Amino acid sequence: MSEPPRPSEELPSIYGPDGRPVFFSDPAMDRFVPVVLNLASELWVQTELVADLISLIERKGIASRAELDELSGDPAVDGEREAALTDYINRVLTPLREQRATPA
Repeated sequence: MSEPPRPSEELPSIYGPDGRPVFFSDPAMDRFVPVVLNLASELWVQTELVADLISLIERKGIASRAELDELSGDPAVDGEREAALTDYINRVLTPLREQRATPA
C-alpha cells in the first residue's frame, strides 16, 4: 500500500510511521479529534436539512410544527430510527476503531 500524500508545505516531522499527522503525545487523542470533527460535520448537515424540510412541509401545508413534533416516540418509526442510529454511530466512531501502527 502506498503512503498517503502529504502536503508539501508541511514539515514531515508531524507525520507518524503510518503517514498520518501526529499532533498529540497520546495516539488516542489523534484518533479522537476526527471523531469530534465528524460529529460537528454530521450535526451541521442534519441541522440544515431538518430546517429546510420543516420549512417546506409548513409552507406546503402538509403538517404543522406541532404535528411533526408528535412523531417522536411513534413505535412504527422506532425500528428505522434505531438502524439509522447504529449506522450513524459507526460512521462517527470510525477513527477510534481504526488500528494504527505503533512506533517501534
